[in-house]
Amino acid sequence: MFARRLVAIAASVALLGVHSRVATIFDLSDDIGRRPPVLSLAQPDGSRLAIDAERGKPTYVFLFASWCEPCREALPFVRADYAKYGERVNFVGVDVLEDAPAATASVARAALPFPVAIFPVEQLDALISPAAQLASGAKYKIPADFLIDANGVVRFAWHGLAVDRSGDAVDVLPQYLAKLGVE
Repeated sequence: MFARRLVAIAASVALLGVHSRVATIFDLSDDIGRRPPVLSLAQPDGSRLAIDAERGKPTYVFLFASWCEPCREALPFVRADYAKYGERVNFVGVDVLEDAPAATASVARAALPFPVAIFPVEQLDALISPAAQLASGAKYKIPADFLIDANGVVRFAWHGLAVDRSGDAVDVLPQYLAKLGVE
């Protein structure tokens, strides 16, 4: 009887995630079809930016780094999409996978017209070992894009620069927004 109770308690702890680690911005990949945990990231000025801060309209999250060539190729699409959809969609940028000083400088250089936070690589490495990151496949590949619907549910995630059959970079955000009813 005691052994069964012990097994039941252990199963409950496992199911409830009592020993789970703190969620990262990359975990949005794992949350497709459900609400992610509240993520609050530091902005370069030290203030906090909550990813789910404004309900009622979709939120597009763009992860990038200054050293990432595909991220630089994606920036013109992100800027154009903000110009077209910025009134109807929340845009959030997150500089990732570089140290905090480089991320802060990168955000200043990018001068994006929407809120940008930083998630320094040393913070990620403290939560998830670099070996585990490498073993996880595309999850930590950038650029990474996430689209959260107006109710706070992650609907789409894509990693890497989208390209067409001829290898040219393409902007896929408009087609995902259309699936959410944003034209």
